[in-house]
Amino acid sequence: MREELLLELENEYEQQRIRNEQEEALRKERIRLEQPEIYAMTKERENLIFGTLRDILNRKADTEGLPEKMEALSAQIRVKLTENGFPADYLAPVYRCPVCKDTGKTGDLIKEPCECYKKAYQRKLREKIGLTRDRKETFENFDENVFPNENIPGQEFSQRELMNHYRRICEEWADGYPNARCRDLLLTGGTGLGKTFLLRAMAERLIERDVNVLIISAYRMIEMLRKSYFDNDDSASELMDVDVLMIDDLGSEPLMQNITVEQLFNLLNERQGRGLSTVISTNLEMPKFRERYTERVASRLRDSMNCKVLSLMGKDIRTGGNQRA
Repeated sequence: MREELLLELENEYEQQRIRNEQEEALRKERIRLEQPEIYAMTKERENLIFGTLRDILNRKADTEGLPEKMEALSAQIRVKLTENGFPADYLAPVYRCPVCKDTGKTGDLIKEPCECYKKAYQRKLREKIGLTRDRKETFENFDENVFPNENIPGQEFSQRELMNHYRRICEEWADGYPNARCRDLLLTGGTGLGKTFLLRAMAERLIERDVNVLIISAYRMIEMLRKSYFDNDDSASELMDVDVLMIDDLGSEPLMQNITVEQLFNLLNERQGRGLSTVISTNLEMPKFRERYTERVASRLRDSMNCKVLSLMGKDIRTGGNQRA
């Protein structure tokens, strides 16, 4: 997925540079037609550059005084442009980003991605994995007040206290990746408790840190695994290869005999063997999870050294109903 997005981005930047060149040509042509005096000055500037370079090659001149002459002529052109109702930089090179000049790279010897390039990649990644454009589901937008503050029945803490605790764990995990205390996370609990919000908030933070992440519904994931299984192709390779895979609502997908469980086990086993992180949300409590996916799959997520289980409980904040994981 990362390579695909980067290729798309490189094409976009190339097309932007082409548009820049076209805009520059249109501006020069307009000046040629409407402002012959300014156009003559631009030709004089070009002749000054190329004439000096030609004389240098023929050893008839050097570059002494050239920068000063160029700046004086450019200043005159800028004055004339403004006098005739044009912006002073109307004939300057056209760039969307003045830092990288729309190349997406900065630096002379060692090239680094420009900030504009990083933001463009993050935007494409968000679109790819289905994060909202308004970016409401972030740790910064976490609102503890939507959770009741009275103790959960049978517990010595409130839903608000529990969610604040889990928010801190998830935020620390996203900030600490890939050196977080545990490799994987499993979020369990009923509907409307905030599991998807925490998943998306972690994804937003990881994207800000230039981590390659994929959020996918369990239904879509099983569809990809099934297609890969029956068609014997690599359509599910991004599930295996992405740095952080986030599976939302595991347990809601159709259970296909001898396929769903086996493919899920292979996925988890492969990713864990390669040291890649997987974050899962599910409405199933662990006994139901084990019953649905077998002990072999459940054991992959009960290893406290590598996977931390967050059991959300309390009321469904969307309906006000009382739910408990």
